[in-house]
Amino acid sequence: MVGPKERMMTHVVTTFLKHRGAVLLTQRAADADTDPGRWDGLSAPSAGGSAAAATEARSLVREATGDQAVPLASAGEPVTVSHDGEERTHYPFCFEPPSRDLAPDVADAEWTTPTAIVDRETVPGLWDAYQQVAPSPESIAADTAHGSAALSIRALEVLRDRAAVVDDWAELAAVADDLQAAQPSMAVLANRVNRVMSGAEESPAAVHDQAIEEIDAALDADAAAAATAADRLSGPIATLSWSGTVKDALLELDAPVTIGEARPNREGIDLAETLADSGVDVTVATDAALASVLAREEFGAVLVGADTILPTGDVVNKTGTRGLALAADAADIPVYVVTARDKVSKDDTFHPEEGPATEIYDGEAELRVANPQFDLTPGSLIEGVLTEDGLLDQRGIELVAAQHRSNAEWHPAPSTTSP
Repeated sequence: MVGPKERMMTHVVTTFLKHRGAVLLTQRAADADTDPGRWDGLSAPSAGGSAAAATEARSLVREATGDQAVPLASAGEPVTVSHDGEERTHYPFCFEPPSRDLAPDVADAEWTTPTAIVDRETVPGLWDAYQQVAPSPESIAADTAHGSAALSIRALEVLRDRAAVVDDWAELAAVADDLQAAQPSMAVLANRVNRVMSGAEESPAAVHDQAIEEIDAALDADAAAAATAADRLSGPIATLSWSGTVKDALLELDAPVTIGEARPNREGIDLAETLADSGVDVTVATDAALASVLAREEFGAVLVGADTILPTGDVVNKTGTRGLALAADAADIPVYVVTARDKVSKDDTFHPEEGPATEIYDGEAELRVANPQFDLTPGSLIEGVLTEDGLLDQRGIELVAAQHRSNAEWHPAPSTTSP
C-alpha cells in the first residue's frame, strides 16, 4: 500500500534559460490547477530521475525557443522542498540560448535578473532550484572549460546573487575575496569584481545593482573588442585554443582561419567546429605544425586572446601562444591580441598553472611531466592589443593597470578593536 508521504511527493523538471545574465521567468495562469499566478521557470511534471529529467528539460527548451541545439550550461542536483504538506523535488537545469527569441506560444514570460525570484511569489523551491545551477566560487574554481572572460561574468553573477540574500556587506567582501582566489591567474575576474566593490556603497543593495550594471558593461566590452579586431584585420588568420572574443571577431571577419588544436584538451577543435558550423573556411593543425604552416602559407595576421596582459605588455595566454608568436615573428606575420581592457593586470605577477600529469602521461615509467596551462609571450612580439576602445599601446596598458590598482583598494581597513 502506498503511504501518505509518497502519495504527496511531486517530481518537477525546472529549467532556466539564461542570456546576458538574465533568466526567463514564466507566470502561471490565475486559474491554473497548481500554484496559480505564481512565477516559475520552464517547468513540467517529471517522471523522476536525472536521466529522464535531462530529456524532459531539453524538450522544454526546444518548445520554448524552437532551437534543438541550445547548449546546456549546467545541471544541478535534485532539491526537495516542503510546502503545505507536499514534498516537491525539482530537477534543475540551465541552458544558454544565443538570443532571447521565444516561440510565439510562450506567454506570460519575462527576462529578468535571477534575483527577482527572491522578491516574487514563486512556485515553492524556485530559488533553491536556481541555486543548484547558479555559479559559485567553488564551481568557478573547478571550471576548466570556459575562458577568463566568461568566468568573470559568472563571478559577477555570484556577487549579484549573494547580495540579494545577505544583510551584511562584510559577507559580500568575503565572497569577493573567495571569487578572486578561485582563479588567481585571471586578472579580468579580479578587475571586474574589484570595480563592483569599489564603485558601490557598502551595502548589499548597492553591490547588487552595481553587479547588474557591470555584467552588461562587461559583455558589451568583450563584443566591442571583437568588433575592433574584425574592423582592423584582414585574413587569412592563424590562432590557437579557444577564446570567445577571438571567436566573435573571426565570425565577423569571415576570412579563412587556421587553428592549432591546443593540446592536451584540444580547445582549438571546439573553436574550429563552432566557426565551421557558421560557414567559416577552417583548417586545423597540431600545435607543433603551426610554425611550418606559417612559414609556407600567406597570413594577414595571427590573432589570439589573452588570459592576462601584464603592465609590461607581456601576454599570459594558453600554452603554445609564445611559440606561435615566435613563429609568426620569423615569418614576418603581425601578432595581435584581442581582449577587453579589463584583462590588463594591476601588477606584473604571473601565475603559472600546471595541469594534471595524466593529461600527458599515464604510464608506469618514472617520468616527470611538464603540463603548463599558460605561457608568457613577450610584449615585443605583439604588434598591438585590440580592445573595446581601439588599439592599446604600452602607455595605455600602464594607465589601465593603474586604474585597476586603484579599484583594488576597496577592502576595509583591518579592525583595531580588541577582542
